[in-house]
Amino acid sequence: MPPLVSVILPYYNAEATLETAVQSILSQYYVHLELLLIDNNSSDSGMQIAQRYAAKDTRVRLIHEPRQGVVYAANTGIRLARGAYIARMDADDTCSPNRISSQVEQLTNDATLSISATQVTYGSSNRTNDFQHFIDWSNNLLSHEQIFLNRFVEFPVVNPTLMVKKEVFNQIGLFREGDFPEDYEWFLRAMEAGYHIEKLAEPLLIWQDSETRLTRTDTRYETEAFFQIKTQYLANVLQQNNQKSVWVWGAGKLALRRSKWLEDHHIRIAGYIDIKKNKHLADYSCVHFEDINPTDEPFIISYITNRGRRDEIRAFLNQKGYKEGHNYIIAG
Repeated sequence: MPPLVSVILPYYNAEATLETAVQSILSQYYVHLELLLIDNNSSDSGMQIAQRYAAKDTRVRLIHEPRQGVVYAANTGIRLARGAYIARMDADDTCSPNRISSQVEQLTNDATLSISATQVTYGSSNRTNDFQHFIDWSNNLLSHEQIFLNRFVEFPVVNPTLMVKKEVFNQIGLFREGDFPEDYEWFLRAMEAGYHIEKLAEPLLIWQDSETRLTRTDTRYETEAFFQIKTQYLANVLQQNNQKSVWVWGAGKLALRRSKWLEDHHIRIAGYIDIKKNKHLADYSCVHFEDINPTDEPFIISYITNRGRRDEIRAFLNQKGYKEGHNYIIAG
């Protein structure tokens, strides 16, 4: 018998989109699945929609989570899941009918993999904002190495595309509640634990964007919250490698503020690297980027967030003899 897949779909006041999301799961070519609909105190007709599907399809399980928040709802679903594989889904997104079968095939055919993701299609007519830029960037990161090396830039996968072996949750735990993006924190924890991920080179989910999406409305998904939590795991990497001091590429106001959070985790900033010659900082050394040398400079972390500059810095450091992940990390 093929492995059972448990699809976890938390929802809150999603009457406008829930039916389409549910139908896209129940119409999957892969039928050996259960769909856990976790109602999170909805006050609209979402509960009635979920009840209707639960009444006519035995694969649907309707659950109520009284604690408000997607972390509690998702964790309740994972705890109650019976499947060997856990797939995430959001109430405003739509899956291609071959999503589940493709991810099951990927995970069963490669024993080294514990997590699968897919490319996505942007489901908004507004293609001038950062979501489209993020999707273009994320869709190009397919291999474990690409995803792993970019884990401190942004969250390099789209959460509702994830399919995870349940044993991963058993080993590293569920999502954590806090003032940080819970899906990104869990992903960093999984990467730190050594689990391997790959992304299918096919857009198998339409990722809908709206003004009410949590990534737009909740402070836990603001840029500074991402930098705060990534700093913790970045510091973990440095400490595990006995790297107690770093040089930071980027001496602008944002890079200065964000990089100094490393000091809260006992990482010393030896100095800064900048594109301006003869730039002076009150409390730190500052060198021009052309003057750095891999033989006498410590580990470099780039906090430059400009997309084009990020690639230029990577190419420059590689040309200078640095190796990404070994003696430099892109973190912006």
